[in-house]
Amino acid sequence: MDIQFFQKKEPHVLEVKVSGDCDLYHASDFYDQVLGKINAGSRSLCIDFSGVRYLDSSGIGAMIRIIQHSRKENTSVTFRGISGMPRKVLKMSNILSIITEEPA
Repeated sequence: MDIQFFQKKEPHVLEVKVSGDCDLYHASDFYDQVLGKINAGSRSLCIDFSGVRYLDSSGIGAMIRIIQHSRKENTSVTFRGISGMPRKVLKMSNILSIITEEPA
């Protein structure tokens, strides 16, 4: 899994580009890195999942915990580019309803 952070053109929006597998082996790193940005003061994040090819329950758990923590910290978190197998898994898990998505 590769995680990169970019400052978007919009003020105060941090883009998080995730690629690879968001699974048992990588989900905690994803969670820790994003949480670090929220705890460091980022108030608006856009998490780009267009490069994620595999998502399991650990990845879903990391996403849910990020959303929960962001709400406590008054941080806006949106997702973009969820497609293919990850989208199917989120839909089957009934998780899409709690995710705020941006158009691709």
